Amino acid sequence: MDRRNFIYAGIGVVALVAIGAAAYFATKPAETVTSISTSIATSTTTATSATTISTTVPTTSVITTTVPTTTKTTVTTTTSVGRPKMQILYMSTYAPALNDWLTARTLEWAAKKGVDVELSTASYMEIVPKILTGVETHNPPDLVFGSGSLIALMAEDPNARNIVPLDDVYNEIGKDDVIEPVRRWYTMDGHIWAIDLFLFVDIVHLIKPFADEVGRKPEELKTWDDYIEFAREVKMRHPDMYPIGVTLGKCWDGCETWHLFWWPYGGEFMTERSSAGIKYNSQASRDTLQKIIGLYKEGLISPDMLQADEMLNNNAYLTQKSAFIVEGPTPYYAAVTRNPELASKTVLAPPPTGPKGMITWGSKEAMCVFKESKNVDLAKDLLVYLFKDKTKYLTFINSGYYAAYPIFKSVEEKLKSDPVWARYLEVEPTIVDYTYPLNEPSKGADEVLTKFLFADAFSETLINNKGVDETIASIDVQMKEVFKRTYGK
Repeated sequence: MDRRNFIYAGIGVVALVAIGAAAYFATKPAETVTSISTSIATSTTTATSATTISTTVPTTSVITTTVPTTTKTTVTTTTSVGRPKMQILYMSTYAPALNDWLTARTLEWAAKKGVDVELSTASYMEIVPKILTGVETHNPPDLVFGSGSLIALMAEDPNARNIVPLDDVYNEIGKDDVIEPVRRWYTMDGHIWAIDLFLFVDIVHLIKPFADEVGRKPEELKTWDDYIEFAREVKMRHPDMYPIGVTLGKCWDGCETWHLFWWPYGGEFMTERSSAGIKYNSQASRDTLQKIIGLYKEGLISPDMLQADEMLNNNAYLTQKSAFIVEGPTPYYAAVTRNPELASKTVLAPPPTGPKGMITWGSKEAMCVFKESKNVDLAKDLLVYLFKDKTKYLTFINSGYYAAYPIFKSVEEKLKSDPVWARYLEVEPTIVDYTYPLNEPSKGADEVLTKFLFADAFSETLINNKGVDETIASIDVQMKEVFKRTYGK
């Protein structure tokens, strides 16, 4: 059997567990401020909990979760007279090793440059409000990681730009080596305004024993029709099970579910920055919604999935209550670090296709530099330091156990020797974002997504019992209102 046709992702996973297990926490801890002592400087911060943890960077005791949390990590160096001081804000990721690498490289750069750094970390639910507060008070951080849904808002209007272009950074790290989606979705007026630290790209997590017991070979599951029929077969053997683990709630993952079904069947959101460019009210939208309603009523999708909870699909896989999910490999990372037996029987594969082929959701994990920063050149220099050494960047990607997709073509090439990555990398030409098929920055589209309007289709029909046509038409009106207000047309 050609291992490039499907990847049995769990091979060798036990050896990884000792490295990552202590670093992964899936609970919601009390608010904590962690004081980190480094070889270049120290600080003392006040904790709101009973304990303060002191450690050395890099560390595996930073609390990082895949759920909304108020956990913060602050690293402050001692300010010296005459030395520049930078304020840096990083988003905590689902894989602590990724944050450990980012923090260590940042402080390493600061030590070499003689720069004092105040580095704060916020959860993915906290990061956007913190960024916006800094911009509105004219005191933004010098550098941010986690601003993907804000780039158009901060750079689309040439008369109200809050960030600076990063063309010089791209040129120094090798612009042509950066994969096309990253360059495309941050380009406005001929300049690139942000860069992704990595991408979060959805793939299938299939629990192989469920395929085995119904006589299915994972490599033969390619289309949504294939996966749906497989789910029906599993349901017959396990009547109390909900084999398709997709979120339908009013949240990010609910919107991902919509797009993962919608795009392969011809769904399109926008073709231009105007209300006339919104293509949501279409037969593809009505067919997609009807398909998902049907799967829900068949008992293939759990009623619990209607909750606005980002962790529902992850937990459906981790508890083996679903036969498969489609998600960025964060659940697999959790299995590697907490349940190696589950990881060893997991198959990772590209997302299901439809009549229009494969179209893959890729979330933005952006870094940007602010116009009002007092240290623009230093912030850009730090970006170059983080990205230019591709060998160290490869180490960063590998630390996430497939959870972080690389932004460099040269790193993709090096990863192809790993059979799991060889299969995963096939999705790259199909990566788009929610502005598809325009695939360009749009603050109107950002607002539509952050209001979770795509996911409203599920609750309107399955909870409020509205008709499919009525629901699609109503959401279309709301989307067009956003674009009229944003673009004046």
